[in-house]
Amino acid sequence: MSLGCSGEVVMPRRKPEDRIAAKIRRMSRRHHLLPVHRVLLGHDGSMTRLLELVFCCKAELKTLSQLVVPCPSNAAKLLQVSRGEPVNEREIIIYRESDAQPLLYAKSYAPLSRLKPQFKNDLMRADTPIGTIMQKHKIEARREIIDVGLMPTSTWLGRLLGLEGPYLFRTYNIITEERPLIVISEFFAASLFTDSAKPV
Repeated sequence: MSLGCSGEVVMPRRKPEDRIAAKIRRMSRRHHLLPVHRVLLGHDGSMTRLLELVFCCKAELKTLSQLVVPCPSNAAKLLQVSRGEPVNEREIIIYRESDAQPLLYAKSYAPLSRLKPQFKNDLMRADTPIGTIMQKHKIEARREIIDVGLMPTSTWLGRLLGLEGPYLFRTYNIITEERPLIVISEFFAASLFTDSAKPV
């Protein structure tokens, strides 16, 4: 807290990570989230790797859809590009290799103008996690979580994940060279990560 030029009290702006942490704490109190739920919502590393650690298993990725589309307005704002600019839209499922149980659904948008040719080829061709592709191309980046939340029910997520709600979600940007490269929204069923969930 400080005083402005006119003598008014100026509150310091909360950093994005502080705002997200506070929202996760509120959600946790309201919805009785488990520690693993809070970690999944708030961590800033590879979700594929984290899921493998949670379940002591190998996780695989399946691409459901991959298209070049005009960027929708909500994604354009987060990516800081013009609405309608060509973007790669990718929908994937991460599943447990041992029993094909879906663990997470994700949808991402990446402006074609910011993708180097080889990176774009790998992103649009293979069932490979984005983090793995970035490691391959030695792209230094950070993840900035934009929002987290809970959906009590969802028919389409129920079909995709094979589990009833509630569903937790998070949206984040992958930022490189101080510009958003990809925006990703991830969804998972809270019930999959209860204390009764055991490694398979």
